[in-house]
Amino acid sequence: MKLEIKKIKEGFTNLVKEKLNMADQEIEDMSRDRMSICNLCPSKLKSGRCGECGCVLAAKTRSPLSSCPINKWNQYETNKTE
Repeated sequence: MKLEIKKIKEGFTNLVKEKLNMADQEIEDMSRDRMSICNLCPSKLKSGRCGECGCVLAAKTRSPLSSCPINKWNQYETNKTE
């Protein structure tokens, strides 16, 4: 459960950074690649959520620790260290 909360927090934090023009380019590149896959997926809902897990895709795709629930994309290893 703790890891899931971390993934959600990380995704929404990166989404807010993007909205404030403070985004990390590596995260945005990852998100763009993931969203291009999600946009073709029949499980993507019109609301912008994933029909499999219910997550907001704009945030989920910005969380390197997250992965697609139907294995269309995996966790991402960034070049950054914590």
